[in-house]
Amino acid sequence: MRFTFRNSAGKRMSNRVRKVTTAFLVVVLATLNIGQASLARAEQLISLRNGMVLRGIYLEVASMNQNAFSAGNEGGIQNRPIWVVDDGLRRTYVHRRGMVAAEPRDVPDLHERIEFFQPVPDGGEQVASIGQTLGVTPFNQFGRRRLTVRGPTGSPFPILQGITELTAKYAKVEALKTDDSINLDMRIATSSISSDQLRDIFRRNTDPKDVDARLNVVRFFAESERYADARRELVRVLDEFPESADLRPIVGQYVENEASQLLEQAELRRESGQPKLARAILDQFPTQVVSRVTQVKVADMIGSMDETQKQIDTVHQRLTELVGELQEPVRNSLGGVVAEIKSELTPATLPRMSDFIRMGGNSTMDSETRVSLAIAGWLLGNGSGETNLKIVLSLIDVRVLVREYLAEQDPGKRQEILERLSSLEGARADYIAKMLPLMKPPLIEAIEVDESIVEDPSVAGMLHVGLDQAGFHAAQAEEPRSLPPVSYVVQLPPEYDPNRTYPCVVAMHAAGAIAETQLNWWSGVPQKSFLQQSSSEPSSTSESPLEEGSGDDAADVAAQVVSPTMRLGHSIRHGFIVVAPRWTRGGQNDYEYTMREHDAVLSSLRHAMRHFAIDADRVFIAGHGSGGTAAWDISVSHPDIWAGMISISSRPGKTLLHYNENSKYMPVYIVKGDKDGVPLRDFGAIYDRYVTYDHDTMIVLYRGRGLDFFYEEADRIFEWMKTPGHRRAAPPEDLEVVSMRDGDRFFWWMEWDEMLPGLSVNPFLWDEVERLKAAPVKARVMANNEVIITQAPANAFKIWLYPQMPLDFKEPISVRYRSRRKDFTFDQSVGVMLEDVRVRADRERPFWGVVQIP
Repeated sequence: MRFTFRNSAGKRMSNRVRKVTTAFLVVVLATLNIGQASLARAEQLISLRNGMVLRGIYLEVASMNQNAFSAGNEGGIQNRPIWVVDDGLRRTYVHRRGMVAAEPRDVPDLHERIEFFQPVPDGGEQVASIGQTLGVTPFNQFGRRRLTVRGPTGSPFPILQGITELTAKYAKVEALKTDDSINLDMRIATSSISSDQLRDIFRRNTDPKDVDARLNVVRFFAESERYADARRELVRVLDEFPESADLRPIVGQYVENEASQLLEQAELRRESGQPKLARAILDQFPTQVVSRVTQVKVADMIGSMDETQKQIDTVHQRLTELVGELQEPVRNSLGGVVAEIKSELTPATLPRMSDFIRMGGNSTMDSETRVSLAIAGWLLGNGSGETNLKIVLSLIDVRVLVREYLAEQDPGKRQEILERLSSLEGARADYIAKMLPLMKPPLIEAIEVDESIVEDPSVAGMLHVGLDQAGFHAAQAEEPRSLPPVSYVVQLPPEYDPNRTYPCVVAMHAAGAIAETQLNWWSGVPQKSFLQQSSSEPSSTSESPLEEGSGDDAADVAAQVVSPTMRLGHSIRHGFIVVAPRWTRGGQNDYEYTMREHDAVLSSLRHAMRHFAIDADRVFIAGHGSGGTAAWDISVSHPDIWAGMISISSRPGKTLLHYNENSKYMPVYIVKGDKDGVPLRDFGAIYDRYVTYDHDTMIVLYRGRGLDFFYEEADRIFEWMKTPGHRRAAPPEDLEVVSMRDGDRFFWWMEWDEMLPGLSVNPFLWDEVERLKAAPVKARVMANNEVIITQAPANAFKIWLYPQMPLDFKEPISVRYRSRRKDFTFDQSVGVMLEDVRVRADRERPFWGVVQIP
């Protein structure tokens, strides 16, 4: 085999030009200073309204629908509202007016393409679609592998593939000549190929005496941000080619780049609620081999963490002193909460004490007032401003009773708790609404005593809840009409703190798979980890102490042995909780669009929210294959729950043909292979309904890929989930949704018990229904403290009320539907609020009242 280096314009480079260009570009890339390149093919940077930036070549298209009978294919559509951004690996579709924030900006594409000779067929059958990926071997030294997919008859079908083009972004992998040759151009992310495999390929195909080729390998690794590999290869070049000594300073720059990656990992871990791990990275940072600028950045981050700890220590000391100045009965009443603050005050909870940090040292204020600020801040959050110690003492008792209520199963005992609350001065709805999000999960203590919740003995942070997959299937077979038992697996991030809320992914497995596979995708396969240490003083060209901790695995440098194995994947690094519910029946092959499946998922989520510290405003639902279809349907059926939806390799049908109206309230991210069937022909009409001006939707099609898991998309998915705007939407003042199933009957603040005859469709009888149409639901919150229902699929409703709708609870509230009207006056009772939180497990947005019509 042989390979050729070409510039971004596709022209083969001469030895002399290649040598000069290579040396120049290595220096340019190493210093991260991209210069002008008039001959380089221009790509575009596309800034999106959601905060993301796409890079690639963009095209404008009229429609995603490639059905032969679509208006776009008949020339009936002149406008081209959809932008397609092609980066060589995948094509990303967005709506220009709805998603693009600014005009595209040209940037030079300085990436080189390395072309490999492979025995690809001259003819052969062009592959229109390929089946599910069943297995794949690693690339060998010739850049070849064997991909096994499900063939047309359902049996495994092997495809011999070879890399024919390699860039820092993607590898072009083509089918090779065999007895039954096929034409298949598949793209995979270069990041999915291990450094060991790449080194073997380059070693086999690079002339070790050709300094130009060797430097191009260095540049490739640098472009791929594999700075440790680039540094190692460059060190070898310098040792073997002394005439290249002018490139020696670049070794130090690569060390700097590795250090920057490690510093970014420390900051990421700190932001994700893992300060101990961040500090471990910083304490072992190889400052002796990095520049003064990097040393200052490390020192600043350490100084910031030290300052935070100093503030914590100051709060402890000052609060202890001030409480000691109070009278004995009061001091005793505060003992428990003061001890709690001392033991649970962390960088995550410190912001609650901002009022006390600012005013606690003000000697003009008496001790009672300053202690009140501290305790009220701990219970109600920053800015509570409560200085009345009598109310603060009452709030302590209120929180105890609220916890008891939320954990109590007996209705009679819950009523007794409400009666006790009614006598407390601090049992006001506004106080409790502030208190609820800051409380630990109401059933946190059950984790230690509930036999149905079992900590995994070998994987740190993993717990099994309810039945295993076989038991779950057996229970449903025994009681097919009953609600599925709550069963799921959950992965918690390192340094999990129940006083801090975490974003969450509800991850749905494919039919025929088990829930644990989703933890592997989102959180990584369990593996051993250790604290990497260096015992020698490195030189500028020796192996660096950053050796095993660069790039995506930089956090391994500071990963302590906390159990036999731990996960090191994306959710771990970004501080997400992953909940993987069991939702399929035994033998189920596809998603069935039933309420049984919805109940299995939603009940698992609510159970998890009662036991683990999940941020209700940042819960995303996701899935693969039939699990991706299920995630899509559940999200648009209950859009008030989710911060966003990720659907991977799904096949939308049934209700998803009608529910796009509900999706405009929620960000959508769809990933699919462009050879997983013919997606733009089969589903283009559905995609068009989502890629519109009023949707936050990204649709990603991987080139030459079939039914796959797309691990390489995880980086961008987490970036998408972490954009500031991707939180659960505020309750709409103008509610416009649709429904066509009995279970899809709760949307934000509107609920009904039973749909009118003929409006609900049984999913199992879908094909027998003559006229399929979703029932519209319309209601509006008016400026005059009135809620009006204008269109609905029922005659009886519940309208749930809370101030954020927005409504003024100090004034009467009216609810009207046609000629019916009911008035509501808030009487300061908290029974509706607490029962709502107990049932829905949503402590971020509790309802304060409810109106029933009729």
